[in-house]
Order: sequence, then C-alpha cells, then structure tokens
Amino acid sequence: MGADTAISWTDSTFNPWWGCMKIGPACEFCYAEAFDKRTGGAHWGTDAEYRVFGEKHWNEPMKWNAKAASTGHGQRVFTGSMCDVLDKRAPTGERVKLWRLIRNTPALTWQIVSKRWGNAPDMLPEDWSDGYPNAWPIATVVNQVEVDRDIPKLLRVPARVHGLSMEPLLGPCNIRPFLGANKVNWVIVGGESGHHARPLDMAWVRDLRDQCADAGVAFFFKQRGGKTTDKGGCLLDGAEYKEWPLAA
Repeated sequence: MGADTAISWTDSTFNPWWGCMKIGPACEFCYAEAFDKRTGGAHWGTDAEYRVFGEKHWNEPMKWNAKAASTGHGQRVFTGSMCDVLDKRAPTGERVKLWRLIRNTPALTWQIVSKRWGNAPDMLPEDWSDGYPNAWPIATVVNQVEVDRDIPKLLRVPARVHGLSMEPLLGPCNIRPFLGANKVNWVIVGGESGHHARPLDMAWVRDLRDQCADAGVAFFFKQRGGKTTDKGGCLLDGAEYKEWPLAA
C-alpha cells in the first residue's frame, strides 16, 4: 500500500491482503510474488497462507478520501497490486471490507484490476447494481486467447468505466469488437519488467494504439519494459500516450 506510487496510470495502491496463485501466462514472472519474497513473505501458491492487515492499514484510504474531498482533487487507487480481489481463496471477510471501504470513500477512484472477472457474479456486493460510481473494473489480458475469453466476462459487470491492463503484452491482439460506448473505454499497454522480461514487439503496441484511436477509446502506454534508454521507457514513436477515459 502507498499513498504515492511510481505506477504512472494511478496515484496510490491499496491491497486488502497479500497473496495469489498463478493462473495464466502473465503470471510466469510475477513482480508481486518476487517482491513478496524479497520482503520475506511466502504468500503465493495454492497452499500459501495469505497475509491480512489490521485497522491501521484499512484506515489509510479514509485519510486519502478526506484529503481528496477537501482539495477537490480526486485520487486514483490501484486495487490489487499484491493480490487479486476476485480470488476464490480470499481471506474470509476481507473482500466484504473492501466493498464497504469503496462505498465509504467517494472521493477516491478505485481501479480494480483482476484476472478473474468470471468470478464476479458470486463476489460483487448485493448493492453493486449499475456499479459503484467510483469503481473501475479492469481485466488483465495479455494475448488473443485471453482477449476473447475474458473481456466478455468483464463487460458483464456493470460500471462507468471498463478497462484493460494489457501488460505484459505477449502477442498481437485484436480488441476492436470490445471497444467503444458501453464497452471497454480505457486500455493500458506495457511490456514486462525485470531480468526475465519477455520481448515486446512495438508493432503490437502501435496496432492497439490505432484500434483505440479508431474507436475513440483512451490509450495509455505505460512502458516498453526490459532495459530501455528513452524517457522512462514509455515512448512510442517518440511520443507519450497517457490518455484517460472521459469518466475520469
């Protein structure tokens, strides 16, 4: 958790717990698992015990909300950098606490990133209805198989903003059928970081940029990944693409 973060498409991070299981190709070199191990944790895997937090941890976003409300400057919160909110192995009661926290912090925008949106019907709160106005469901999809399988699951979740986190992007993807009004209206793209970074073909990124432009959808290029020499590794053809959905 942090009130500030270097992740360029958000302002803060919050995790209701730490821990997860690998379920797809994006997970192979999981940055969160590596960070967990570096800090002495062992919260990954089917037999792992997830880490839970106390009252102080859960009270921090309430402080962020008070500040955002008083200044009039909204704050985006990446939810689930060290877990998956829709994990079936979530610690008992922690997901319920998260939904309550989101309801009680209307000045914060909660960017809920998950690889498991197919679990949402059984896990969303009863009062979700058309979606909490300050919650953005975002699906991680990194190849065409996941695009075709998982985006329809995401779009069945009512929300003001539906997003895609296509990082690490592992191949060319056609997302055109899922872009536009009442569909996906924000796309984040990035390459993999770290010593094991798999290669990113910039032609894949350009194609996604053009698909978004044709559909009038916000496109955010986070990074090339690996080792780069351009500004923050986030330049595409010499320019930065850091667009936000209109609902932002």
